[in-house]
Amino acid sequence: MTVTSASKHSPALPHLLMFAGVLPFLAGAVLLLAGVSSLPVLGLTSSAVASYGLVIVIFLTGIHWGQQLSLGKAASGLFIFSNVIAVMVWLAWLLIPQRYFLVFLVLPFTAILAVDRKLMNTGVLARAYLRSRAAITLLVIFCLLVTASLS
Repeated sequence: MTVTSASKHSPALPHLLMFAGVLPFLAGAVLLLAGVSSLPVLGLTSSAVASYGLVIVIFLTGIHWGQQLSLGKAASGLFIFSNVIAVMVWLAWLLIPQRYFLVFLVLPFTAILAVDRKLMNTGVLARAYLRSRAAITLLVIFCLLVTASLS
């Protein structure tokens, strides 16, 4: 079954998965607010949130790569954009202190949302999808900033 046919049979699935994806960010911020700075097996709470942020940004850039592959010129520039963002985030992960990396993640999350808005304006993405993405992105950014401030 393709992603397209899965979405037709369960239009809520992408939205549910997006909201589920915010849970580690939310849990990290709440745990830090509660004074839990370390987690069994995972280590430092802020490190778990930072590494999850890295994974999610790379995942989102992969979505853009796939959109470019399937849409061609309708989504032009996504090959380069997704690679630039992925490499930039990886280098930031390697080069800047974790607390600043958490704040830095605001930039790629915002840039990816801006590209999704452009894709919605060109008819590639549905308005409902973008609304969910925007709400999730705002919540993720809030959680990242809370996590950074408590790290």
